[in-house]
Amino acid sequence: MQRCVISPDGAMISLVHKQWVETRTVAIGEPQEKRNTKGETEIHVGNLSYFSRLADASTFTKLSEVEMQRRKVAQAQEVCAVMDGADWLQVFTDKHRPDAVRILDFPHAAEHVTKLLEALEQADMHCPSHMLDRCLHILKHRDPHSLLRMADRLESHLAERKGVYEHLDYLRKREMLMQYPQFRHDGWPIGSGMVESANKNVVEARLKGTGMHWERNHVNPMLVLRMAVCNDRWKEMWQKALGHHRTLQALHRSERVKQRAQAFLAVGDASSQKSPPPPASPLVVATPPRSSLPSTGHKRHPVRRCVNSPHLVSSELSQDTCLCGTPLVRLKGHRCKQYCSDRCRQRAYRTRHMQVKPLSLLAPTTSLPGSSRAPVRSWRKRADQSGSERASCSLQRSGGVRGETCLVCGTSLSQSSGGRMREFCSGRCRQRAHRERQRQVS
Repeated sequence: MQRCVISPDGAMISLVHKQWVETRTVAIGEPQEKRNTKGETEIHVGNLSYFSRLADASTFTKLSEVEMQRRKVAQAQEVCAVMDGADWLQVFTDKHRPDAVRILDFPHAAEHVTKLLEALEQADMHCPSHMLDRCLHILKHRDPHSLLRMADRLESHLAERKGVYEHLDYLRKREMLMQYPQFRHDGWPIGSGMVESANKNVVEARLKGTGMHWERNHVNPMLVLRMAVCNDRWKEMWQKALGHHRTLQALHRSERVKQRAQAFLAVGDASSQKSPPPPASPLVVATPPRSSLPSTGHKRHPVRRCVNSPHLVSSELSQDTCLCGTPLVRLKGHRCKQYCSDRCRQRAYRTRHMQVKPLSLLAPTTSLPGSSRAPVRSWRKRADQSGSERASCSLQRSGGVRGETCLVCGTSLSQSSGGRMREFCSGRCRQRAHRERQRQVS
């Protein structure tokens, strides 16, 4: 990049609790000469990029170094800085390009000239109606020295009047920054419209809507997204954010592995010092027979079997660690956790069901004396007696035992108390048996 233009500025946004803060933005571009409809040459700035943050002046100056290096501002042959008269802007320019041509924004200088004339009119000094246009024309097409020489002709009591002295002093101190004829001849812009439009598009379009009040911690993340959109770098930003997220996930997983390893070692040391208690035998509670009393209308729920699992009863570790060795954290007001995840809970569930005895080992259920209702599963016995000998013969050839193993593949079955007696281990075996029965019937 041969020539570069930088323009820093600030914009106010509203935070919660009626607090106003300043977001700082810098716009970086390249000057380009274009002709207007009248054939006059005008200086515009193209190839723009923006950087914005909610931070103090020193922090913003350090953070903007990334965008400055990306645009190679330090390697540019000629650089100009168009800005207003704030002091932190001078420090910003000294940090990045001390040799940059510094230009005071022309609308900002015109604002001080306007306020100066208003202060003179309030001091009972009559000014012609075209005085403001003449002063601005002299400032833009001649030099500020001619305008300041006109101000030196004021009487001493007017020059020292409050409201007049401040604006005159402001213009005198920034005389070298208002050499607008020379700046235009060199091809530099004299207005900071590039950063003013950045404040509107990057900041105010999203953060300064009607009724918007932001948390301070949410401003900078939103500014990052706005910069990615306005700089046409959304895909690049998304890939970087995704890579950063994956890196954080990997670090989190490695920390969890270390914690589990440390907990496992601690459990091993504790278990070596204490002798392990004998494993508790699984206890199976059978469902009591149904009563012949009249129904009360309430739904009867089967009694669940209470199975004593070794990892739930005999170990003191179950109160502090999971099956896999992960330490468990008990929140205040909550019950004690037994597992660290659903995977460990499902693993314990499968272990408990593997320890359940088959239902055929239980005592056969019979009806109470004098009961008019049929015993449990009597309908299946009647169905077996009524006429599915052909299907049962075809299924028993696979080696299955009803109630203990699958009638098709021979897989052992675990029966639940109070439920229907299982005959198949899966839906596939059930479908296979159905097709076999249909084939026998046909």
